[in-house]
Amino acid sequence: MDEPRSLRWVAAGSLIRPGPIGRLARLALGALCLFALWEIVRYADVATARPFSTLDARWPLLVVPLCLFDAVVNIGFSRDWGHRPLLVSGVVLALAATGALLVAGRLDSPILGLPLNLLLGYFYAHLGLSFVVAALIASPGCEMRAIPAWLGRIRGRPSAEHRCPAAFIDRIDAWEQRRRSNPVP
Repeated sequence: MDEPRSLRWVAAGSLIRPGPIGRLARLALGALCLFALWEIVRYADVATARPFSTLDARWPLLVVPLCLFDAVVNIGFSRDWGHRPLLVSGVVLALAATGALLVAGRLDSPILGLPLNLLLGYFYAHLGLSFVVAALIASPGCEMRAIPAWLGRIRGRPSAEHRCPAAFIDRIDAWEQRRRSNPVP
């Protein structure tokens, strides 16, 4: 595995394994991401693959990928591509938007809708499945390492761990560990 420069890798077994609360939080976040995926698939017009309309309530589904896309791709694939995943996606979507305007005269067309729906579908599927796997196998640290950790267990090879970039998951695990080690009488 290439050693990423800017990612915070630690050796397998270094991070706190989640307890029941951490696992439940991961499962809930996984369900939320998979629900977002379901909404994208459910409302994607298969015949036209149109993007969201301006009044569509799904526009907020774009906010999370804009903030986390690089981390999901880089940590999930154990590569340090920096901001390239988001930049490449942005260029593809900009080209699609330009094509939609030139060909259809509007953004609300399959030319933009298909790549946008595919990008959002990939993001929420990868993140959602990673959260669910992390909950099931009690993967420590960032949920994006859950699938590589699971594959490592199957192959009998430990997988490097990564701290949660948002520190949200790490904080839950640390709190839960303090709670277990100092029970209230």
